[in-house]
Amino acid sequence: MAEKPSIAEMLRRTSDQLKRIRKGVANGGHVDQMQEVDALVGLAKEIADRQLAGLESPADENDGSVQDGDDAKD
Repeated sequence: MAEKPSIAEMLRRTSDQLKRIRKGVANGGHVDQMQEVDALVGLAKEIADRQLAGLESPADENDGSVQDGDDAKD
C-alpha cells in the first residue's frame, strides 16, 4: 500500500497543476478568460480555507444543525 502524501506535498502538487492550467489557458489563446479561471481558483481556495477552519474549530460551533430561530415560521 502506498504511503499517503503529506498535506504540504498535496498543496505543492495542486499549485503545480494550477500553474499548468493557467499556462494552458494562456497558450490556448484564452488570455481573456484568465480572470474567470482566477476567480474560480479564488473561490476554490475560499471554500478550502473554510473547510480547514471548520476542522480546526470545536465541532459544536458550526456543525450544521438547526439553531433556535432558524426554524421556518408557520
